[in-house]
Amino acid sequence: MGDLLTTGSVLAAFFAGGVALFAPCCIVFLAPSYLAVAVKNRRWRLLPLTFVFAAGLALVLVPITLGMSLVASTIANYHAPLYYAGGALMLALAGLSLSGRMVSLPSFLRAPDTTRGDSASFFALGVFSGIASSCCAPVLAGVMTLSALSGSAVGGVTLGLAYTFGMVFPLFVMALFWDRFRLGERRFLQARPVRLGLAGKVLATNTINIAVAVAFTVMGGFVIYLANTGQMTGGPGFQVSIGKGLSEVLARIETWTDPVPEPVLGLAVLALAAVFVIATLRDRHRPDASTDADPDEHPACHGPGVGAHPDNHS
Repeated sequence: MGDLLTTGSVLAAFFAGGVALFAPCCIVFLAPSYLAVAVKNRRWRLLPLTFVFAAGLALVLVPITLGMSLVASTIANYHAPLYYAGGALMLALAGLSLSGRMVSLPSFLRAPDTTRGDSASFFALGVFSGIASSCCAPVLAGVMTLSALSGSAVGGVTLGLAYTFGMVFPLFVMALFWDRFRLGERRFLQARPVRLGLAGKVLATNTINIAVAVAFTVMGGFVIYLANTGQMTGGPGFQVSIGKGLSEVLARIETWTDPVPEPVLGLAVLALAAVFVIATLRDRHRPDASTDADPDEHPACHGPGVGAHPDNHS
């Protein structure tokens, strides 16, 4: 990652973010939670919610690129408590998922087409992903290098956003395909009503909610386990190998693009980001994007008892 960042360019920051994605305990580590929320949001609006996730990630990483050492030192000094909090967050999301409820951000913070989605869950996972990522030496070294290379507040923000975009780029690609081909509407992801007896009461839920709750419970338990054993900065060998291989490939690409002026490279990264923005706005104005029925609202999925609510989205 250090070799990629020697130029201090926007393209280098974008590439470095892509490599950082595969650092130990980076957001690849949290991908199961992201996918769990993605599966739960079946109404064809994953792309704008991915912007919400990226905003949560940027909330942690961009201040570090601006030289705010307090953020970095706080994360460094309180690994375990932050991981315990993250595990508790995932267990709480498991309970919400089982009940079929969603939590949205306040209206003035909502991205397009997320008014009835799990925007708050995506944002919270993004923030925790930034915290988890920053606890890893390669990622922290990368963002601190960006801070030194930027030379100004505007430069720090620009490089920090490019770095964050590089980290979440695979998620944006996945979300684009998810929305374009309506993968959430596939038959194998359709919810089937389930009634569970809990403490003498009946919980009306469905198969998707149960699967998502199980995924969050497993991931939350794993995060708490890592905090308890002090292994937050470790990672499997294959993840490190992928990161090294990707770093070599991207370093070659950066060498090939050396003759290209920096403003042109910056515009290329901006144009790439614009692709996802345009796709989000286009989906927002599709007639069927706003009229698709939410399976969670189907009367068969919610009856009397715990989790049944006339407005299933809080």
